[in-house]
Amino acid sequence: MKLIIKYSRHGAAKYISHLDMQRAFGRAVRRAGIPAEYSQGFNPHIVMSFASPLSVGYETDGDYFELALAQEAEPGKVKDALNAVLPRDLRVLDIHAAEGSKKLMAQNESAAYRLKFHFKNGMDCGKIRDAAEKMDAAPNYMAKDRKGRELDIRPLILEIGMDQNEVMLLLKNASDGALNPAVVANALLLEAGLDAEYSVCRTECYTIANGKRIPFQEYSF
Repeated sequence: MKLIIKYSRHGAAKYISHLDMQRAFGRAVRRAGIPAEYSQGFNPHIVMSFASPLSVGYETDGDYFELALAQEAEPGKVKDALNAVLPRDLRVLDIHAAEGSKKLMAQNESAAYRLKFHFKNGMDCGKIRDAAEKMDAAPNYMAKDRKGRELDIRPLILEIGMDQNEVMLLLKNASDGALNPAVVANALLLEAGLDAEYSVCRTECYTIANGKRIPFQEYSF
């Protein structure tokens, strides 16, 4: 049996590395007494894999990992058992049984993010709105990635817009192309002529099925 587990992380947990996230959930599975499947070999480990690594410092309302079980278990009971042993900043939001053998990581097509800029002057939000509209209207948009390399980020931005004072993004997140939301945030600040800190929260992961973009929450793996 394989379970698809949706989780959130906030607060201090956003500073956990991807490797430590794996360790945290692995410990939680063991402490909760969940009948996980283990790999074969000299150093067996719990068979689990994450849909997409999340950068240190980012929060999430919608990330996923798959967990293989050695025997069937009720998803609702697994959810309650995990939340009982996880730290308060890591929460399991939903669990459902996988219906097939499709891997989460292979199904990644895009991810949604929420950018929140922390301005001292509230009027600066309008400048970010103007920058986002310019980026949305542009057929090409050159920006520097986190390694300082110049690239056209526009093909990787599937959607960009404002919701009140936050920038909402849908970015390509696949093996054939992916964009870190920090690159977009820094490009917006540069376009607006501003200097400010910002926070990032991933809100959902998406796949493509029958020509339609579907959130992982609604997809049958």
